[in-house]
Amino acid sequence: MAQFVSAAPELLALGARVVVIGNGSTDSLGSFADEHPGIVTIVTDPEKVAYKALSLVHGVGGMKAFTMVGAGVRAWRKGYRQGHLQGDPLQQGGVFVIDRQGHAVFAQRSGTAGDHANLPDVMAAVQGLPGTEDFVGL
Repeated sequence: MAQFVSAAPELLALGARVVVIGNGSTDSLGSFADEHPGIVTIVTDPEKVAYKALSLVHGVGGMKAFTMVGAGVRAWRKGYRQGHLQGDPLQQGGVFVIDRQGHAVFAQRSGTAGDHANLPDVMAAVQGLPGTEDFVGL
């Protein structure tokens, strides 16, 4: 997710909004929002209604889980550190580019932690949207 938060200014310049949906408590939103002020819209979904509607994976990902060890090492080498655990650690996320009509024009569902969408693919999907103020959800 860090790559998309970092790319938020560029996505905003393209007319997109970056929305991060977590599943932790509303109290946990405060610390995340403090770390990423004003560049993303942050909401929480403790009942995971959006996660279910988007058919996002819950669990460790079976055999794919072994890939998250390598992803964790790569992230650690780049200076990223796991903060205080908030929300459901087994709930995997995804990245969606949704047009004004509510259609997903890009969808990536993470199979495990560290299974992220390719930023250039997401940028291309956003650039392909007509108009402005389309949404990118993470």
